[in-house]
Amino acid sequence: MSKGLIGIIFILLGVAYGSLAADGVYNHTLGWLLAHDWMKQPVPDKKSLSNFLGRKPTILFYASILIIIGLFILWNKNS
Repeated sequence: MSKGLIGIIFILLGVAYGSLAADGVYNHTLGWLLAHDWMKQPVPDKKSLSNFLGRKPTILFYASILIIIGLFILWNKNS
């Protein structure tokens, strides 16, 4: 698999994951799984850092990291 394709895959995964920050998309995907008991929400922990920013900023943060990794791979695909 070429580095260009890997970079594009990272960017597409970042965009797809970032779309979960929208409430409508979240409710139709992960929210549906939670409502139908396919998944269980983790018990809130006061020491947990995953709830530090909240759901939307955390999703956007991780999505931007995936996009940046993809752009970095595309930028350096010839080396």
